Amino acid sequence: MVSFQNQVSLRDLDVDEITEWPLVPQLVVIFVLIVLIQGVGVWLYILPLNDELQQMKQQEQTLKATLRIKANKVAALPKLQSQLGELTSRYDYLLEQLPAQKELASMLASVNELGLDNQLTFTRIDWGQKQNQAFLYRLPLNIELTGDYHDIGDFSAAIAKLPRIISFSDVNWQRVSQESSTLHFRVRAYTYQFKPEVNDEAQ
Repeated sequence: MVSFQNQVSLRDLDVDEITEWPLVPQLVVIFVLIVLIQGVGVWLYILPLNDELQQMKQQEQTLKATLRIKANKVAALPKLQSQLGELTSRYDYLLEQLPAQKELASMLASVNELGLDNQLTFTRIDWGQKQNQAFLYRLPLNIELTGDYHDIGDFSAAIAKLPRIISFSDVNWQRVSQESSTLHFRVRAYTYQFKPEVNDEAQ
């Protein structure tokens, strides 16, 4: 009976007279309003901030990873610079050992002079057809001569000491005759040129 009367009295409450309501209904309404305000605040303010926070966390992880990569690169930079300097030095060293076009005649004269110094007699010494390779030109040098075995060996050793690269290939020798110790020595030697160097001189 009391519960029915309370329900009737709540229905009879007028919102315009809320200040005159009993304390319990006022507290209930205030509590509901607080919950609604908090819910609206969470929906309109907290949730967007939470999404933004998650995005910022992802950006933070990305920036940390990028920073680690860059830090590793910076740490490796001195070693890379050292390696680059070493490679540059080797490149310059090799470049100095490869003849320019204008040096080919003097190289031929040097080889001829070395043969004469070792008591060898040339029957042929000339440049062959230039061979095109990936980054280089290979220049064959045809050499045919006669002489003593030890003199030919000294001549080959002297060629290896020249400031320009000359490598021997297709080596062949035989006795001039059955009774003679003189050998006929035939070899195709090679030296190389960088293509840019040759092209620059051609222009």
